[in-house]
Amino acid sequence: MDDKVKYIWNEFSSELYKYINGKVKNKCDAEDILQDIFVKIYKNIDKVDKQSKLKSWIYKITKNTIIDYYRKKKDITVDIEKLEKGLEEDNNSDNMNEEISKCLEKMIFELPKKYQEVIELYDMKGMKHKEISEKLHVTMSCSKMRVQRAKAKLKDILLECCDFEIDTYGNIIDYKQKKTNCQKCGNKCE
Repeated sequence: MDDKVKYIWNEFSSELYKYINGKVKNKCDAEDILQDIFVKIYKNIDKVDKQSKLKSWIYKITKNTIIDYYRKKKDITVDIEKLEKGLEEDNNSDNMNEEISKCLEKMIFELPKKYQEVIELYDMKGMKHKEISEKLHVTMSCSKMRVQRAKAKLKDILLECCDFEIDTYGNIIDYKQKKTNCQKCGNKCE
């Protein structure tokens, strides 16, 4: 299996399963839909241009696969337009992920240079660890470790500044700055 698809499976499969199970209410069908989604992801992985758009791309596939499921089920009477609207509202819920993501992009510059480099290459440019290791003349495990440490440091910086309210899907639905004059984020997130 492609490394990118493995990453997506590890990061999103349980979250997607919970989401699907909430829409379908049949565990076997939810598992089948999840498998269909990952087949579509595997076949179309090259179509996603940026790492930052990955989650919305995955949820668009998920939404369409759930709709296809109901269209194929003739014995289930569901108003497809109502379902589409409901799924659309779920997908475009009032979360603050993008806003916080922009804030994190600014906080990257507070990281040591070696962590800034790998985060930019891995998360912003979508490079694989092999490519990063060749570009930076480090081992692949060093690249992976730096990405992991950079993310941990970013999380610490963010949690030092703000408290977050997170929904069951891991989306940030609200946040509050701990200090009004925080030097780390100040008004960056607003």
